[in-house]
Amino acid sequence: MQDVTVHISKPQWSTLAPHLFSRYPNSEWATWLEFGWRASADSLALAVRHCDLPRAGELDDAVAHVAFQEPYSLRIALQAEKHPFAVGVAHSHPKTCLPIASSIDDDMDGYYSDYLSGFTGDRPYPSLIFSEVDGEVIGSGRVWRSGRWHPVTRIVLEGRAIPTWVAGNPPIEKPILEKRVARLSGAMGRRAAQRLRDARIGVVGAGGTGAPAIEILARAGVGHLIVVDPDTVDHSNLERVHGAYESDVARNRSKVEVARDHVRAIDPEISLTGLVGRIPQPQVVDALAQCNVILGCTDQQHSRLALNEIALRYCIPVIDTGVTLEGTDGQVNAQIIQLLHLAAGSACVVCRGMVDWKRIGQELMNPEEQLRRRNAALEARQRGEDPHGYWDDLPQLNTVGYLTTAAASLAAGCAIGLVTGAFSSGFERAQWTYFATPIEALAWHEHRNSHCFCARIEGVGAQCPEEQMVNCPAHWQAVRAV
Repeated sequence: MQDVTVHISKPQWSTLAPHLFSRYPNSEWATWLEFGWRASADSLALAVRHCDLPRAGELDDAVAHVAFQEPYSLRIALQAEKHPFAVGVAHSHPKTCLPIASSIDDDMDGYYSDYLSGFTGDRPYPSLIFSEVDGEVIGSGRVWRSGRWHPVTRIVLEGRAIPTWVAGNPPIEKPILEKRVARLSGAMGRRAAQRLRDARIGVVGAGGTGAPAIEILARAGVGHLIVVDPDTVDHSNLERVHGAYESDVARNRSKVEVARDHVRAIDPEISLTGLVGRIPQPQVVDALAQCNVILGCTDQQHSRLALNEIALRYCIPVIDTGVTLEGTDGQVNAQIIQLLHLAAGSACVVCRGMVDWKRIGQELMNPEEQLRRRNAALEARQRGEDPHGYWDDLPQLNTVGYLTTAAASLAAGCAIGLVTGAFSSGFERAQWTYFATPIEALAWHEHRNSHCFCARIEGVGAQCPEEQMVNCPAHWQAVRAV
């Protein structure tokens, strides 16, 4: 059985929920949906990209259950011939009724999974059910793919998983460490602690910012961490990387292995998927596409761009982190932390003017080409010519452990808020300047550029590869799981 996750962004849910529950409390209602999707050997991730709401008369409002009229189904099927996305339905059950498929639902799904195959080929057919019980939205679903039904295992609304009934069974909650998370439960409620235990959070970059973020999330009781980093630990990392020691440098251990062992020492019951690799390598994206939330903890521009692409394609919120110290001659005049909340519906990093395409090109070059260009720039400088046509030396961002740990704490806190629903990050882009005159805290909204391609890839999943923001260079080493 595949692990099936359905992601729904806030913009899509704001359209879907009022429609589905518009005939509450006694009657059902429904709509067709388009989904982007990504399949691996053992997982399937779907993202709701469009709610194709019914037009007048396309649903039978004379009955309490869902009855699609033929013009509605035919319209959706003919549209599906012109796009690459999966097509499926979402419907509600009456208030207080569990989201367990009825015989009418079975008949509907059996009919449409067969009917649509003539228009969509082997694309998945998802069917989702939502209900409200005790004031909380709960859900269930199944997906017809490759000749069999796969139950939806998780439905995630902008980082927060809703209680999901799987194959007619209530959610199985992982046991929480009651005493360890007592203060968190006291502040946010026991339900928040349970949501953290059931959550999957990705951390891209396990260095100065990623390592403390991983530790904070582990101590908060997050049940499953996905950690990605291509590098090994060196001496310069020991000032910042939590859980790293001289012996790790001597053994040339990867940062992912260090993070794995540190998490196991904190809580051996946490599941950790460790990948020595880079984003957007396919194996890495397969794992991250199952996450509730992802933290970006690297200083590479191509990584930030690729993370933003995942946020858009799979409707998974990303909290991206940046840290730097500013000053000269041993005098520090500003210590800056910046966080970005990247999500469907918000401006991407290209819209925000945060992308230096030349720098990304240099980051993605193979080492031989980088050396050749550096040498060419040096020779040009010696001739009195402009070296920038060959290579731009990029300043190393200055970071120290106390500041990267502070940034990690803020980023991890944002993730905890998204997963639990206990609080909102309250920003799209925020910046704090510490130990300076004056101390500043800024937050601002940035509008999408109407000409940017980011809106076109929202919720498209692995489809539309021609719109890929970042491609993997051939010289990158294969991903290694640890």
